[in-house]
Amino acid sequence: MKRLLVAILTGAIGLAAPAQAQIGEGFGRLLPPRDANGGYLDGLGVLKLCVAEDTNELLQCLGFIEGVSDSLVADRKAANLPDCFPKGIGKVDQIDMQQTFIQFMIAHPERRPQEGAAVMRAAIQARYCPR
Repeated sequence: MKRLLVAILTGAIGLAAPAQAQIGEGFGRLLPPRDANGGYLDGLGVLKLCVAEDTNELLQCLGFIEGVSDSLVADRKAANLPDCFPKGIGKVDQIDMQQTFIQFMIAHPERRPQEGAAVMRAAIQARYCPR
């Protein structure tokens, strides 16, 4: 029984390593595990990502926008509130929301030290959501 358990564990470990290597290929290297609380970004941190010329940082900004937007939509649906992005305003994409966020941060520099997701949510709501 011990041999079977060892064989299964060894096989599982052997399979995990190549899978991890494959995921990293073509996408850069994988990030090492980190404290989930260490990833906190304030408004200024998000703003720096959203105005960066570095493609990786810009993609982080757009991913951040997507996550906040998805959370906002889900929260509004759960609260039975109207859609935040009414169908009548046309297509809204991450670039629109990125520009909205940048303009919001320029207009409200006092909000830069606040939690990044909350500031992003406030910027999106101020522009797109019915009151």
